Amino acid sequence: MVTATQYRAKAAQFHELLRTTQSPGETTRLRALEQSYSSLADNLDWLKANGSKTVAPAPADAASRTRREHDEAHDEQENVLRCLGAAVILTWNTIPQDQQRALFQAASSVRDSERTAPMKEVLARFLHDHKDDALKPIAG
Repeated sequence: MVTATQYRAKAAQFHELLRTTQSPGETTRLRALEQSYSSLADNLDWLKANGSKTVAPAPADAASRTRREHDEAHDEQENVLRCLGAAVILTWNTIPQDQQRALFQAASSVRDSERTAPMKEVLARFLHDHKDDALKPIAG
């Protein structure tokens, strides 16, 4: 690992070369290198003085654990929604018509992030196709 002292030494070398150069292009290039190495040294000095005040990234295992917990919670929510949806379909014919309409309106107004069109037609077709499925046990 390079230290701030080493960067300052390199900057000093470029500063010395600036004294002997004759070309404006070379002067510009050497001055830029000197400033670059000086900045690197300043940055290392700052990090040494303030490193304890910076925010460290979370360890990889903590990040993966958080992601795994999020995925598990999402999977659980998906399962709950599937179960509720299946229960509604299984009991659809026993639900009063005004509540059927309300459920249909609510469901058809929900937009899937992958779909741009409302689900109204799809839901209507599904309910029509499965209207006689009420109270049939689900295999599984």
